[in-house]
Amino acid sequence: MAEESVAEESIATKSTPRIELMKYSELRDYSCLGTPEPIRRSQAIIYYIDNDRWWITVTLLGPVAKLLENVAMQQQQQQQQQQQQQASKRERREFFQSFVQQLNYESLPLLANTVTEIILGEDETDESTASPGLEFEVKVATTTNMTKTKGDAISTFLRCRIQEDPRRVVYPSCDEFPSFRRFKYEELSRGEDITDYVFWVSNGGVQYVLKTVNRTIYYPDDTEVIRKELENLEYFAEMPNIAQAAGVVVSKNPYQTSTTGEEQLVMVGILLKAYPGGTLQQVLTEHRIADYCWENWAVQIGTALECFHKAKKTHMDLKPSNIVLDVEGNAVLIDVSGIGGHTREWCAPGICEKPLHLDFSSEERQYNDIWAYGKLLSEIASQAGDGPYVKTLHQVADTLMVGDIGTQTSLSSALSQLKGAENQA
Repeated sequence: MAEESVAEESIATKSTPRIELMKYSELRDYSCLGTPEPIRRSQAIIYYIDNDRWWITVTLLGPVAKLLENVAMQQQQQQQQQQQQQASKRERREFFQSFVQQLNYESLPLLANTVTEIILGEDETDESTASPGLEFEVKVATTTNMTKTKGDAISTFLRCRIQEDPRRVVYPSCDEFPSFRRFKYEELSRGEDITDYVFWVSNGGVQYVLKTVNRTIYYPDDTEVIRKELENLEYFAEMPNIAQAAGVVVSKNPYQTSTTGEEQLVMVGILLKAYPGGTLQQVLTEHRIADYCWENWAVQIGTALECFHKAKKTHMDLKPSNIVLDVEGNAVLIDVSGIGGHTREWCAPGICEKPLHLDFSSEERQYNDIWAYGKLLSEIASQAGDGPYVKTLHQVADTLMVGDIGTQTSLSSALSQLKGAENQA
C-alpha cells in the first residue's frame, strides 16, 4: 500500500517545510459531460514540517482558467485555458502539481491523523450540491514554474474549503473487534497475490489469507464491507463450512501526524484461515470433480447457507469462486460480508436490475441466495455423470431456480431431499 511504503524520516525541529507528491487523479469521463477538461482533479501530498507529517488532498473543481483568474493572472488565463483543453493527462498533472507546491499549508487548520481535503473552485455542473467544508483563505505564490512565463512571483490569497477527505482510505480502530487475535502487519511474510487486495501470507510457519482494507481501487464503502465481514466471521466462529478468521492485522496508522509521539495502531486487514484445496470454480474449470467426495458438497453448502438465513443474514454472492475446499475436500463458504456486491450471472431474475443490493427486502435476498444455490447444484451435477443422486441434484436445482419467489422450494425442504438422496447413494 502506498501509505505504508512511505519511509519514516527523522525531521528536525523547525525544519523547512517540504512536500512529497503522492497520487494524482482526475474525473476520467469528463468528455461525456460535455466539458473540454476535467471538472475535478486532485493531488495527494504529504506535507512535512517540524516533527509532523500531514496527509493532504488538494482538489480543484472547475476549469483551470477560473483558478488563474482568482490568482490575478488574467493575462495568462486565456492561454492556459486553451493549453489545458488540449493538454494530455501528464501535462495537466504536471501543471497542477506545480500549483499545489505554491500553496502555504502552514497557515491552514489541517486535520491531525487523517487526510485533510482542501477544495478550490466550484462544481458548476451540479447546482444542487452543497459546498462542503469550512471556508478559509490559503496563500499562494504563483511562480514561473507554474505559469511558464517570466516575471516576479505574485503572492495572493484564494478562498478554499477544508474538510476531512471523504475519499480517504478509512482504517477501522483496533478496538472495534476486541475478540479477535491481533497480528502485526510487519510480522507477516507476503506470498502470492490472489487479487489486488487479497494475498497469501504466513506467520510462524502457518499459512493464512490476508484481505486488506486498502486496495488499488478503493471506495469508501469498502471499509464498511470489511466491518460487516468481521461481524459475520465473529458470529459464525467455529461453525463448519463457513470461513473462519484467524484474527485482525494491525499496523501504524498511515496518516499519523506526529513522527515522535506514541504509535497509533489501526486495523489494516483481516487474517483468514487458509483453505488449500482452491476454489470450486477451479475444480469445475479443470474438470476435477471426480477427485473429491463431491456428493457432500450440496448439503455442506446448503447447511452453511441455512445458518445465514436462520441468523437473519444473507450472502448475496453465492458462486463457485466463493466456495473453497479445505484440506479434506469439504466445501467452505467464503466472502461472508453479505454486502460486498453481487455477480450478475449468479443473480435471480429481477435481482440484477436493481442498482443497490442493500435496497432488497429480506425475502428478496433469501430468494436470491436460494436461486444461486440451485444454480450451484446444477453446475456440480453437470460434471458428476449419471446416477440417482445426480438426478436428485438436477430436480432440486429446478425447484430452486424459479422466476417467482412464491413458487420457490424452501431451503429446508431442498436440504431434506438432498440428505435423503445422499443417504441412499
